[in-house]
Amino acid sequence: MKTRLMILGIVFIFFSCGSNNQNAKNEQKAKEDSTVKSENGIVNTPKINTDSLVKAIDIEREKTENNLKSFQKKSLPTKDLRAQIKQKWSKIEYFTENGQIVRIITFPYEKIVNRTEEFYFQKGKLILAFINDEGAKYPGKEDKRIGKTYYIHEDTVIKEVNQTKEKETTIRGSDSERLLQEANEYIELFPKK
Repeated sequence: MKTRLMILGIVFIFFSCGSNNQNAKNEQKAKEDSTVKSENGIVNTPKINTDSLVKAIDIEREKTENNLKSFQKKSLPTKDLRAQIKQKWSKIEYFTENGQIVRIITFPYEKIVNRTEEFYFQKGKLILAFINDEGAKYPGKEDKRIGKTYYIHEDTVIKEVNQTKEKETTIRGSDSERLLQEANEYIELFPKK
């Protein structure tokens, strides 16, 4: 009888340890699934749900487009800006709400090209950039808008949508990095008065 009790005790201890070991393995797996690995090791950053973020960004963009007339608007002619900007754009328009930029749009020179670049912001952070091939012809969100959309979260492009037949020709294979830099520069150029 003592032998049976000892065997049952050992079996109980074995299964208890095995169960705890399996729980530890499951917890480790969950941690690995919720981290992003970088070149320098593991960074404990939760994975993001890209589809949910894209939907939220689309909703914010739609809200901005629907309220354009209620925002304060300032135009910045480019004639006194650095050469690369003034060669490309005739003016930059800013839309603000309660002192915060919600949208920036760049306009080309008339009769040269119709392409515009649009930048959407939420709480001071860039959330979307849109290269609109016919933006000067069809301002606002209309069915005729064709272009490239870059969804941005925490200064990182999380999704790109190219509705054009044009292929990306940059060295990195995307305009996204250039657009992030331009948006930051345009914010710095915002006319304070």
